[in-house]
Amino acid sequence: MKDKNRIDQLERFFQHNPIEDPLYLKKYVKEHPDHKMAWYLLGREYAAQGKEGKAAYCFAQSGEIYEAFERQKITIEGPLPISPASALHKGTVTSVKSKPSGKGKWMPLMVILLLLAVPAAMDLAKNDTGNIPDETAAAAAAPAAVNAPATPKQEGTSGLKLYFSNGDWGNKLQQVLSSSGSGAGESVIMGVPQSSDGKWNEWNRSVKPLISVENKGGGEGSAALKYYQSQTCSCQVADSSALVPVIDNWMHEREQAIVLQSAIQAYQKKTGTPPEKPEQLTKPYPDNLLPGLSPEMQEVFPQAVSKVIESAKTGKGQDSLQTVDKNEQPKRELKEQASPSSLQPKASTDPLLEPLRIVIDTDKHRLALVSGDFIIRSYPVGLGGEKTPQGEFFISEKVRNPNGKSNGEFGSRGMTLSDTLYAIHGTNKPSSIGKDESHGCVRMQQADIEELYNMVTHETKVTIGKGVLPPPSNSDGGNGNGGGSPGLGAGGGKPDQSFGLPLQTNDSNPSKKYKWLD
Repeated sequence: MKDKNRIDQLERFFQHNPIEDPLYLKKYVKEHPDHKMAWYLLGREYAAQGKEGKAAYCFAQSGEIYEAFERQKITIEGPLPISPASALHKGTVTSVKSKPSGKGKWMPLMVILLLLAVPAAMDLAKNDTGNIPDETAAAAAAPAAVNAPATPKQEGTSGLKLYFSNGDWGNKLQQVLSSSGSGAGESVIMGVPQSSDGKWNEWNRSVKPLISVENKGGGEGSAALKYYQSQTCSCQVADSSALVPVIDNWMHEREQAIVLQSAIQAYQKKTGTPPEKPEQLTKPYPDNLLPGLSPEMQEVFPQAVSKVIESAKTGKGQDSLQTVDKNEQPKRELKEQASPSSLQPKASTDPLLEPLRIVIDTDKHRLALVSGDFIIRSYPVGLGGEKTPQGEFFISEKVRNPNGKSNGEFGSRGMTLSDTLYAIHGTNKPSSIGKDESHGCVRMQQADIEELYNMVTHETKVTIGKGVLPPPSNSDGGNGNGGGSPGLGAGGGKPDQSFGLPLQTNDSNPSKKYKWLD
């Protein structure tokens, strides 16, 4: 239903003072059987008349509305608006206050206000939460105790907490609420856009804030709600510019962590034992898994190794991580609900749980670096049509400046596929990107291949096929050379944020003449 129609419907609903007009209520629920507040009000009318059977039926139809009103007593700072739709146009912040009868007691009222004033938010929650029950989807329309200041600083942000919602921000709100304290602070729930086919989470298009709640503290239970995406409310969204650098830093930490853990798993697969020192991941050619490690990666190396060893002990090594048991996801989330993403150690890869792998779509001329169903990077590539083989491969070799030069036919980086004459490499023919002009290899722009080279290791799985990646997003465009288009080029469209590593080894091989099928 269009937002304007929703607002008109709500205004008509409240114009009749439905609490005092049960006949109108009965007619209204027949015309709008999905309006849970109307069902609840009609149920209260029947209950007042002693018609318990009819009341019970109405309460059942009202679902989470009934639960929220009947389970807790709530007071509001000021009366409810005559028309919730009118509150919709007054700003992006809603304040509520509850009696301090326990942790998180103020939340159900905010659920109600959002269900009334911003029904579009509930629709978005349902779209994002898949098959989550209605109760959870309704709670998704509510604010949660996720702590982050409205104007956070990159340093000294002890009051700032970031929570990542993997397509289920309604459930995340409930989880955070159950673990939140009474102290002051603001909490932000983040999310990533889904691909147009609904199968992928497009991390490469950036993690963005969705909604935040500022807890006033002091035992009063008051909070202020802000929306950061227009899809979550029919209102003017709040400015999120102050959050961008904080979230970007968090994203970079997660990317470093998943690159490091993927390298550790690759080393263990090649040698049979985990590495003992960071330097073992940056050996000279031909054992060069990574060109180097950032100071942050070296710092968290012990924790990352411990995590990989623990995963192996529990039967969740590299291969098993490729297919995570979806039934274990709720258990993991419940266990970690009290741990904000921003306060997890830098060695944590959440939500990028699975080892990095490469997916190449020959129809779309796209190469994606993925972790599970997260697209970390997406690059345009040049291919060879039917000459490019399809199937499963792995990176068996990495070399800097193949054939001793950075501007030759293979560009500045090359990665051999399964010890064959096929490779992913750069090119001195950038105009061939997006076309079928190679003899079977995968050509990339220089900035793209250099970033990819920094992020993947030997043993990285490579899948080549047709229709294996989503259609381009509406925001995609440009030539893929890091020119700033979201999801394209170095740094996921942000060349100034391209993933880089220091060169700490000799990963060139001038003694070999490469004869890849360019």
